Amino acid sequence: MDQIRPEDGLGRKRDRGGHRELQRSIQQFGVLTPITVRPAPDGSGEYLLIKGQGRTLACRILGFATIPAVVMDDTYAETEKVQQFLVENVARLKMRPVDRALLIQRARQDGEETADIANRFGVSASTVRRLLAQLDGVTTHEVKALESGEVNLAMHAVIARHVEPSDRAAVLEVIRGLKLRTKELEAVFVALGWQQLTDLGPKQFGHRIALLSWACHTLASFPSGTLRDRLRQVALGFPVDLKQEGNAFAVVAR
Repeated sequence: MDQIRPEDGLGRKRDRGGHRELQRSIQQFGVLTPITVRPAPDGSGEYLLIKGQGRTLACRILGFATIPAVVMDDTYAETEKVQQFLVENVARLKMRPVDRALLIQRARQDGEETADIANRFGVSASTVRRLLAQLDGVTTHEVKALESGEVNLAMHAVIARHVEPSDRAAVLEVIRGLKLRTKELEAVFVALGWQQLTDLGPKQFGHRIALLSWACHTLASFPSGTLRDRLRQVALGFPVDLKQEGNAFAVVAR
């Protein structure tokens, strides 16, 4: 333990609650996953800590003299070191849920096992599986919308549950800027029978997007009342037809 020091620039803030839990785990079970170090290039005989700052600190507090470690040689790539920093250190900072979700997805794509990801990010394995399922097949357009805050994870989860990947960009354009809550969007998909509309095939793509746009904008335009009452108002004004205007479709109101 006395031979280990952190890599320059790879220190992180401590999540006190999570660190106390880690201490209790190590005290009970020991260090189950070795830390990763590399020999210090200054000839001091010390080792630079690449991965495992939380485990190392916990062992120091507990008074451990040694800790299991994987020692990497000098050919260890700088890009790999940075990647470990992202997964191990950034993951436990106070960060936006979407950033954590995207890092979890990246870790899985890079071969991390679900249990290891859950441990590193301080979440349950079921949460990891749920996020991976939600982000499976996610498009660049969706990632940009998530990162920019145009859509949050909860809203994206509703879209991912109801909408085929090929239709999601268009759906995101529909809800962009609308003040709809997650349960309201969920209710719209259910009320429209979105799966049945999707089953009609790609030829009806423009029709269903136009219908969704009308329903979302109409619902968002009602300022007050319960969701049930507002959906009833949407139903009372349900369009009688759709007409094509160039490459798009517009509703024909009652």
